[in-house]
Amino acid sequence: MGQEIRDISDNIRLTVENGRILSLKTHRITRSVEEHIQEAVELILDKVTYPTLVPTIYTIVKELSINACKANQKRIFFEEKGYDLTDEIQYAKGVSEYRELFSEVMAEEFGQKAKKKGYYCLINFDYSLDGIRIEVINNTPVTPQEEKSLREKLEKGMQYADIAQFYLDNADNTEGAGLGLALILIMLKGEGIDPSYFRIGIRKESTIARLEIPLTGNFKSERDKDFSRT
Repeated sequence: MGQEIRDISDNIRLTVENGRILSLKTHRITRSVEEHIQEAVELILDKVTYPTLVPTIYTIVKELSINACKANQKRIFFEEKGYDLTDEIQYAKGVSEYRELFSEVMAEEFGQKAKKKGYYCLINFDYSLDGIRIEVINNTPVTPQEEKSLREKLEKGMQYADIAQFYLDNADNTEGAGLGLALILIMLKGEGIDPSYFRIGIRKESTIARLEIPLTGNFKSERDKDFSRT
């Protein structure tokens, strides 16, 4: 069987080759999307005989996918409200309102709007016996302010090796996406995976979160590829 594209639902499109999922494209996170992510992760880790990594990798990919869909939905929210993303006061007001109003019903509604506007979350799976590479991409631009916040969260995550201590020190921080990024780094450390293999790249019209897991010395990492705005 060669490469084929399967439309699973109005929200899920899979690219499959020889029985393995190459990519999953979605506009909102649903239980079905989570199940397909889990299936892909389980198949990959079964092929490379690292099944114990399934919970960690699944949790990371799901977290990144939720962040990607929320970023798209937040952009739509700002567009509808007429807020200027580059204005710090309007940005802060918009983010506060978005968090206050966010719900599962809103996620469903804005997921449909994202599809109509062409905004998506694309998860690419690539692996061999030498290593695993998973990319989560969303096609909305990130403001310099948002990029600065992302970098700060990643830097904070690098300072911790223990999830419990991280929670104790950040109990009053309600910014879910930021906490999620820091926790990803802590989870990787817990599995003995160098957290520098997790990178977030900012392009002019997209954000790319890339997770790599080398399994042999032959793995060719892309972590040094230019991730600046292009």
